[in-house]
Amino acid sequence: MKVINLLGNDFNNACHSLYLKVYNDYHPDLIVGILTGGGYIGREIMKSFNKNTTYTEVKLQRGSTKAKEASHIKLLLKSLPECILNLLRIAEVELLELKAKFVKPNRYGTIRFSENIERILREKNKKILLIDDCIDTGYTLDVIKKYIENNYPGNEIKIAVMTTAHRHPIIEADYQLYKRVLIRFPWAYDTK
Repeated sequence: MKVINLLGNDFNNACHSLYLKVYNDYHPDLIVGILTGGGYIGREIMKSFNKNTTYTEVKLQRGSTKAKEASHIKLLLKSLPECILNLLRIAEVELLELKAKFVKPNRYGTIRFSENIERILREKNKKILLIDDCIDTGYTLDVIKKYIENNYPGNEIKIAVMTTAHRHPIIEADYQLYKRVLIRFPWAYDTK
């Protein structure tokens, strides 16, 4: 497993590459960016889709993300050399992957859509694209996909991500740029 940086123009170029992978196969009516990372990517990709595509965002988090937000870890991470940060990233994924074998990850948040988005979802036969930055265990995307399937049946849902980190997530992406590659994005806690 390796770690790459997608910052500045590299991030924009990667978003465009992911957009092209999707566009060559799928023309969504609705794009749902999964906050936080999927929101940045979704907004960037949305710039390339035509005005007939609608964009929205939802948020669910794993417990470790909430813990990172509450701590001062960001300050510590910014002071470490990149080679150490890369090792910490790899170790975190390995630990999360091991933990997921024994404990189902928790996700926080309520999935809510505006009335305008609900109207689109109720029409049926809509093409929906879920966008996230990374699939780790896959629980976040699985929860959101099942929520849409159960509450708004009759739509086609596909998933696009920049990367899949875990070896065996519970859900797979239909479109991705990398597999088993960790990405340091502009919003990451260890971006300098």
